[in-house]
Amino acid sequence: MAETILEELKRCVQFGSPDECELRRFLPELVPHFPGITDAFFQRIEAHPEALALVRDEPLPRLRGALHEWLDSLFRGPWDEAYFEGRARIGRVHAQSALPQHHVVAAMNLIRGELMRVTEQRERAERLPLQSAVNRILDLELAIMLDGYRRAHVAAVQYEERLERDDLARQLALSEARYDEIVEKAEALISTADHAGRIILFNAKCEHMTGVARTQARGLSWLDMFVPPADREEVARLQRQVIAGRPALSYEGQMQTAQTAPQSVRRVRWHFTTLPGGTTPALCAIGIDVTHELELSIRTRRAERLAALGTMAAGLAHEIRNPLNSAHLQLNVARRRLDRARGEERDSGSVAKAIELAEAEMKRLAALVRDFLQFAKPQPLRLCQADLRETVRAVVDLVAPEAKARAVQVQLESSAPVAIEVDEEKVKQVLLNLLRNAVEATGPDGRVGVRLRQVGAMGEITVEDDGPGWDADAPIFEPFFTTKDTGTGLGLAIVHRIVMDHGGTLDAESRPGRVTFTIRFPRAYQSASLHA
Repeated sequence: MAETILEELKRCVQFGSPDECELRRFLPELVPHFPGITDAFFQRIEAHPEALALVRDEPLPRLRGALHEWLDSLFRGPWDEAYFEGRARIGRVHAQSALPQHHVVAAMNLIRGELMRVTEQRERAERLPLQSAVNRILDLELAIMLDGYRRAHVAAVQYEERLERDDLARQLALSEARYDEIVEKAEALISTADHAGRIILFNAKCEHMTGVARTQARGLSWLDMFVPPADREEVARLQRQVIAGRPALSYEGQMQTAQTAPQSVRRVRWHFTTLPGGTTPALCAIGIDVTHELELSIRTRRAERLAALGTMAAGLAHEIRNPLNSAHLQLNVARRRLDRARGEERDSGSVAKAIELAEAEMKRLAALVRDFLQFAKPQPLRLCQADLRETVRAVVDLVAPEAKARAVQVQLESSAPVAIEVDEEKVKQVLLNLLRNAVEATGPDGRVGVRLRQVGAMGEITVEDDGPGWDADAPIFEPFFTTKDTGTGLGLAIVHRIVMDHGGTLDAESRPGRVTFTIRFPRAYQSASLHA
């Protein structure tokens, strides 16, 4: 059988039967010295406020009686398991009352000194065995009490650990509930991948969209799962930048979905960031299905175009009627004059002038119809990869002679190449319209500035002039609105339509002496079905 703790401690301090006999023989001689030992003990306690505070509420007679009983049992025995449990209980009580262990050691040394003083009265031959027995029983006593401290400390630690485990269990349950609520029930594709691009996390929305179970998806390539082959190199580059420490980046593209999904191809906007942990952070990808958003945008643009066409049709009827009426009147005048010329002196100059006026009105009508068709008739974009820097420079060079003739200075400020997917000829048409308007608006000695730069995933072109501008509430992009004496009033409406067809934005700001148009084109074309 394994030895008990008491047996182990007895063996450690070498306490045995000869010591027990010595202690019992010494007890009758020791009893008269109990009051002196007790007095010395409490005098020492009174000198230590910290220890005194622990016994302040206990009656002194009871404390003295308890010490007498402890000394009696120390020398009387028996030193069995009941003795061990009693002494261990004392140690636990001391621990629970927060009595520092060094006070217990100091008290034991005080009692040791008093007992040694009493034993000095014996002869050497009798004194040495007795002192050895006293030292061993006090060592055993101290060991048992300190074991009581240890047990109390272990119990306290176990209690704290149990509380901590319970708290962690509650937090884990809460985290799992939040995970299920946020990640699993989210209407977003949420996934993570390691530094090699292999899938780690794959939520329920990912399973539904791809038709692949998460157990099968783990370890597969994230790019192969979510990105079409043509875009994988670009997306991989973005992901490497995010893992290397760049701020969160975004990508929008098509995604092949499961056969059970409403549409086999969806458009998803991905947001890439990192999750800390390990030597290399994990990549977190959150995808939002923007297919319906894109379709709604397309329908909205169609509705806006139809509304614009309705407004334009009403204005067009008025604009066409005026030049036609004028042409009709002038032709009637020419006809009457020709009739009179047959019997009178011919007035060929007046007839020619009337015909010229009719011809001019007809030309204005032809220009109006041309611009109307250009604005109203859907025209598919011929997309290609272009460097906006070269496109802008070509248009500036084209306008330069006209600007020079009007004594207008055109300044071009461009950054590094801006690669973008656009219909280059239509972009040139936009810039040509804006630059010619700016040159005409500034007048002699005016200045027109053109600036090109890349802002995030957008290519931005700014055209600025020092012309007079327009009123704050002027509908500059409405069909047939113009601040010029001549023109159809469709130029800016056409510019606006071309920019919108590219999925871009067009902003205008005007105050006297500073007029600014800002165009932003997305790097990747996002409105392919606009004219569907």
